[in-house]
Amino acid sequence: MKNHIASGAALTAMALVLSLAPMQPAHAGAIEDELRLMRQQMAEMAKRMEELEGRQVETQQEVEETRESAVITSGKSPGSFILPGSGTEIEISGYIKADFIYDFNEGQGDLFVPESISTSGGGDENRFRAHARQSRLRIKTSTPTAWGPLKTHFEGDFFGGGGNQVISNSTTFRIRHAWATIGGLGAGQYWSNFMPIESYPGTIDFNGPAGLTFIRQAQLRYTAPVNDNLSISVSLENSEFSGRNAGGLFSESTGGGNSFGVNAGLDQAPDFTAAAIYRDDWGLVKLAGLGRYLGSPNDQGDGEIAWGVSISGNAKLWPGGKVMGAFLYGDGVGRYLVNGVGQDAFVDASGDVHAIEAFGGAIQVRQQLTDTFAVAIAYGRAEFNDSRVGSDLDTVQTIHGSLFWSPVERLTFGAEVIWGSREDANGSDDDAIRLQTSVQVNF
Repeated sequence: MKNHIASGAALTAMALVLSLAPMQPAHAGAIEDELRLMRQQMAEMAKRMEELEGRQVETQQEVEETRESAVITSGKSPGSFILPGSGTEIEISGYIKADFIYDFNEGQGDLFVPESISTSGGGDENRFRAHARQSRLRIKTSTPTAWGPLKTHFEGDFFGGGGNQVISNSTTFRIRHAWATIGGLGAGQYWSNFMPIESYPGTIDFNGPAGLTFIRQAQLRYTAPVNDNLSISVSLENSEFSGRNAGGLFSESTGGGNSFGVNAGLDQAPDFTAAAIYRDDWGLVKLAGLGRYLGSPNDQGDGEIAWGVSISGNAKLWPGGKVMGAFLYGDGVGRYLVNGVGQDAFVDASGDVHAIEAFGGAIQVRQQLTDTFAVAIAYGRAEFNDSRVGSDLDTVQTIHGSLFWSPVERLTFGAEVIWGSREDANGSDDDAIRLQTSVQVNF
């Protein structure tokens, strides 16, 4: 660009000198014609140089804009980045977790499930199992809009079906969360609004303590802040009647279906939840309510309104210590308990629905001993009343004693002793003990 400017200046100066040179009378007309032509040519050259300079500036701007749109930049959240050419912030995270399990007196599989303990004395033999099914992948995005950030959360693990231990130990990837929010509105699949996820005890066992509310499902939710400490939320969520009859457990969406294998279930209305959370420096408290309609699988039978209430919270009561707990009581809310499959209601021979009264609760105390060591102990219990036969599940209990060691960032070794028991309505009972260790690497 500087060379173009210098050349233009030189040509202009030459033209000025020639125009000032003395002219001979005989040749004055011819010289004036030559000067006029020269000035015209110089003007055209100057115009071309201006055009070239303008194109050079535009090209430089295009190069800079292309460079900016092609370079990955960091986002606001740790570990996130901005998608080139957009304002969308992306965060990819998850973990690899290997579990090593030894059951002392009854095999419980990949999860410790106290309601599956046999009360007849069968299966009382030790078992070993190792798996990596809890390993998890998570993708989050945030895009600025006129309504505020549009956020998405997609997450899955490998606790789906399929696979075997003989050849490849393959297991199916499954959706845990597929959730989108903008403002106070959320839609997709996520933790139930009724679930106390903010105060959920952390254990090495994937199932966790008995008696906890645990469910993910499709829903439409709205959350509104009342002030800096208090927020309220309401939701309409997927309904699913999980009960039993004289033939045993049943669930509305299993079996049957049309010629295409599609079964939409028999539910007639969504489950409704409402919750309020109060947060402060010491921790939080959550109060939640649930309403359901359990329609009869028999068109001639009567349905029943089911309900539940839950209170949960966590608090830092001393240095390095934390207490968390959750308690649920209701009629016809068994599906919302981690141990409550088939415990919503009993359907009698005429098709009438009789809701089952349920109670669940769990509490955990966790202590950070050093920067790298932490210990925790948790107790959980669930009770189901309104039994019909002696073999109906009455009570389950668990105790988890856990040790966590994190020698470096993102790496945690764990060891846990688990005790669980089952008691039936007729008084039959049995228990099981498990030792579980793990290695977890977060990314």
